[in-house]
Amino acid sequence: MHANHDKSGDDRTINTFFAANANLSKQIYRAFYSNSVINKQEYIEAKASFVESNFYNELIVNLEHYEQLYLHLGFQLAHDESGEYFYLKPTVELGDEEDEFDESSLKIMAVLTIFTRLATKRAQAISLLSEPVQGVSPSDLDALDEDEKTLNILKSLKLKSALDALDFLKKRGFAFKVGPKRHVLSKGAMAMINTLLERQKALNDEGLSGQ
Repeated sequence: MHANHDKSGDDRTINTFFAANANLSKQIYRAFYSNSVINKQEYIEAKASFVESNFYNELIVNLEHYEQLYLHLGFQLAHDESGEYFYLKPTVELGDEEDEFDESSLKIMAVLTIFTRLATKRAQAISLLSEPVQGVSPSDLDALDEDEKTLNILKSLKLKSALDALDFLKKRGFAFKVGPKRHVLSKGAMAMINTLLERQKALNDEGLSGQ
């Protein structure tokens, strides 16, 4: 007598790999593998405007699939607090690979801090760093290179110049080229800057309350 297998469970099972876009999935993996983030919007020079990212939308539409996929690879698919980008966080100890991951994150924060100081120094709103009308120009990069303190910081980060630092951000999805000679920081970069500023303010407030 043959067992009567209940196939109702099988009928309810959906293979998420069929729903996900294989081509986009491979490109998303390559971006994460190079320590990049996936931004909600990306700048397209040909259209001279920010557009919704296909990669970001793919992650949103098939979120459960990608969460499980990267979980099995030892990472948490994380969303920044403002919802501007996705990034990976290690869930297990990865030895040298984890150290490299953390080093890259610290390097990104240090470079973003340098560009934040640039805006502060020229007495302009930090938000303009993400606007194509202002952003970061060649003269801004020259000003950073002429500052000895900034150059020493860049060298400690193993970066040769301000342009090298900007290229570092571009490769990781934190900056876009918006013209022949102008760049802007991504919304994800601005979200990270705001987080850094809020943490610094909280530390300053704690210091004042402790006096």
